[in-house]
Amino acid sequence: MFKFVDRMQNLEVLHPLNGERVDQLLLRHRIPSASVIVLKDGEPVSELHEIKQDSEYIAALIEGYDIKNIRSVYEKLANNLSASISPYVKKRLSFNKNGSLDAESVSLLLPDLSELVERTVVETCQEFDLIREGDGLLLGLSGGVDSSSLLLALSAARSYLPKFRLVAVTFEDFDSQTSPAFQHASELAKSLGIEHHIASASLAEEIFHLNTPLREVLPALMDTPFAHHAMYIDHHTTRRTLEVFAEKEGLNRVALGLHTTDLIGGVLNGWMTGYDIADIPLRQIGRLTYIYPLAFVHKRELHLYHLHQTGKLARHTTPNAWEKNPKDRNFYYYLADILQSYWPGLEIMLFTANNLRFRGKHQLSYKQCSNCGASILPQPLAEMTTDLCDACVILTQSGFIN
Repeated sequence: MFKFVDRMQNLEVLHPLNGERVDQLLLRHRIPSASVIVLKDGEPVSELHEIKQDSEYIAALIEGYDIKNIRSVYEKLANNLSASISPYVKKRLSFNKNGSLDAESVSLLLPDLSELVERTVVETCQEFDLIREGDGLLLGLSGGVDSSSLLLALSAARSYLPKFRLVAVTFEDFDSQTSPAFQHASELAKSLGIEHHIASASLAEEIFHLNTPLREVLPALMDTPFAHHAMYIDHHTTRRTLEVFAEKEGLNRVALGLHTTDLIGGVLNGWMTGYDIADIPLRQIGRLTYIYPLAFVHKRELHLYHLHQTGKLARHTTPNAWEKNPKDRNFYYYLADILQSYWPGLEIMLFTANNLRFRGKHQLSYKQCSNCGASILPQPLAEMTTDLCDACVILTQSGFIN
């Protein structure tokens, strides 16, 4: 028998599955293994211990929090009677003014979910002043589910927002000609009547003064000590090329399809490394304003929205070598998804806290890379010893910039 006892001496019998470990049993019942001491026949065992059916176990809570009340909130979230017949359940766990936990959930069919995504985009744009009258907005359209959904949602939202010019721009990536996402981007923009351009790889090579085609640079970096930086360089070269394209076209804002998990992962990275990051979902970087209209839209919501709007599930491409690294970034994304499963809706407080974190302490001040012209945010824990951005330092050391 396996008994759980909290600090109020409330006793509950838990029923382990055959071959189940202590941590697995506790996790099924929303009990953190770090919060208990487990005794087997009077002797302590670890959370990795496999439970024996003929032994007596007592798991005693050693923390002082009201675990019974917290677990009841999760039960409330789970007890949605219509959840089994709907493709999506929107959940939110929040604090009310007296510090109590509130939980709510609603089952959504695809049309309802589609309406929720578009309404969330509109409200995010309105509340955070993401789009103003007369703005020129470059939307980075890779053809993947995130950027495609953003284009669909912004196209639908235009009647609710100030008048602005919307331009979709696809970066000519190394595998553009064979990528189904690249073809999807072109077809989607055309079907919506959205102005669409291709930012060529040759423009990136010109901006970064590369002596080697970009399509050869990234794979080559994977055979160097800088392999774990290749993904960041891929993203940086793409963003900087889009910035230059935007300025040439007279566009003052850049919209990227970063969703809730992307941004939570970034906040975790910044907090754990001590690095400053700018505001969410609007940040001024150099002469351009970056906006993230999908900041409060989750990845699953985007996939289901895309399905409803296009009639097709988004096609996934196999990650290339540098997208699998570095593993620390993978871990932050994994944690972001775990956190959302335990605290649905945490992004509302988290992004607000991030925006207030440096308010009143110091203003974020950018410098400019002397090679590519990108804005650099000097970090308090990393002294700048060069006038190059990190990407250009690596590209120079690797011999790709003369």
